[in-house]
Amino acid sequence: MSKIISFFRDSSPLKLILISIVIVVISYFIEKPLPNVFMGLRLIAFLLFVYGTIRLLNRK
Repeated sequence: MSKIISFFRDSSPLKLILISIVIVVISYFIEKPLPNVFMGLRLIAFLLFVYGTIRLLNRK
């Protein structure tokens, strides 16, 4: 668990934003067969995007 937390703390904000965009693209392919997983992935992508954006704005 500490490795996951350290990954989010140490990675660059642009990398987090890019990961969130990739998650959104992947979630489009599973929208029809698994709607609950689709919504979960979209929520995770949104949280990553917001976290990366906040870190990007605080860095400058």
